[in-house]
Amino acid sequence: MSAINKVKQLFDSWAGTKRGEQMATGHDVLVKHILKMWDGDDMQNVLDVGCGNGRALAMAYEEGASTLSGIDLSENMIEEARKLLPNADLQVGTMENLSHWKEGAFSHVLSIEAIYYLADPLMALQEIHRVLRPDGKLAIAIDYYTESKASHVWKDALGFDIIMLSEQEWVDLCHDAGIKGVKASRIKRTEGIKTKDKFEVSAFFPAYELYEDYIASGALLLAN
Repeated sequence: MSAINKVKQLFDSWAGTKRGEQMATGHDVLVKHILKMWDGDDMQNVLDVGCGNGRALAMAYEEGASTLSGIDLSENMIEEARKLLPNADLQVGTMENLSHWKEGAFSHVLSIEAIYYLADPLMALQEIHRVLRPDGKLAIAIDYYTESKASHVWKDALGFDIIMLSEQEWVDLCHDAGIKGVKASRIKRTEGIKTKDKFEVSAFFPAYELYEDYIASGALLLAN
């Protein structure tokens, strides 16, 4: 089975389950940080690339986004998103192909914990550049990157290839795609952090010390 089919199968299996909901709510801190960064913007048209169950788009709508669009590889995740957001333009497809939308269609594009699953992230970034207005805002948040040592075990935990790049490599890739002004920063988690006595060992965090490193590293934010 190809890596892309393994990714689809994984997220199809998580859709509508407790695991899928935990994943989505676990991203709230990242989405809130981005929406605070965009506070005061006229969020006319917002696209979530790798939108999952639509929770991030729903949060954007609560903060004043006018029209909502999203794309996800998982049909089951899109079904969940359509229940939550019946008036949104939600498509099943890959991030590397956003041909459903015209050039310059969006004032704001976000992507949460999705781009490192791709075989060709540059192609996805080029597509994002195409559909983003020249003065549009981009924000990509990812936890899997070179400087986050704790995340290095995730590839084996998932059982298929994902893309590991450094902060600078991700910034350079954005610039190579034509998206100017992108800089790297970190989003630090300050709530819901597990103490050692509450921590449970998993394939993603086989030791509490790795979990501590994950919290200390924060999520990588790529934004213009």
